Amino acid sequence: MSRFFFSHGRRYGDRVQLDNDDAHHLRSVLRCSVGDEIELSDEKGRSFCAEIAAISRDGVTCVLKDELPCRETVVRFTLAFALLKGEKNELLLRCGTELGLAGFLPFDSERTVLRPESIKLHRANRWQKIVRAAAGQARRDLLPEIAPLHTWDEFLAVIPRYKKTILFFEGEGCLPLSAALHGLFPGDGVLLVTGPEGGFTTAEVAAVRALGGLIVTLGPRILRAETSAIAAAALALYQAGELGGQG
Repeated sequence: MSRFFFSHGRRYGDRVQLDNDDAHHLRSVLRCSVGDEIELSDEKGRSFCAEIAAISRDGVTCVLKDELPCRETVVRFTLAFALLKGEKNELLLRCGTELGLAGFLPFDSERTVLRPESIKLHRANRWQKIVRAAAGQARRDLLPEIAPLHTWDEFLAVIPRYKKTILFFEGEGCLPLSAALHGLFPGDGVLLVTGPEGGFTTAEVAAVRALGGLIVTLGPRILRAETSAIAAAALALYQAGELGGQG
């Protein structure tokens, strides 16, 4: 069953109006009919089974029925990632959303190849669409938040807001991920930090450690930046019990 997201401004009592891309997808791609059932999420954590009541050129009207159980993680993981080249950023957003990340925080670092000034509005809008589509495919209850692009200093300033910050670095191997994630409780926020194609400098690692960040390795093999980010997210969610792990 397909899941779509709606804002509160499109809800009228027990009825929800879908338009634009969602309505087109229902009409022309899925070829839905009146009476078909879909799933709708309000983007804030509540999801419902819904029945299509009307289809027109102006949109698709649905009637909300039973509320569905929440599928979101109890610990909120945010991926802070250094900007990558090409479509690698989009890969991180899509995979991270499917896995269950609560948000994304892109930042600039010393060895970042893609320059921040190249991030245009149209790309930011595309990132939002990618996350929205991935969240619907994964039947998420929440739309992960994408923070604005941060400078390195702005990134360091947000670290104290999280219960834990875990930076993945190939030069460290003393702390296992399981130990870094020990002592978390429902509602805690964890910042997972991965670097650019050239990796972090030792000075950057030291700056994060000085703010209480924990430095973790993903093993002896050197991974591509996008592989590291996806692996870090998957392993952290697994370790927390969100992907079949024991928690």
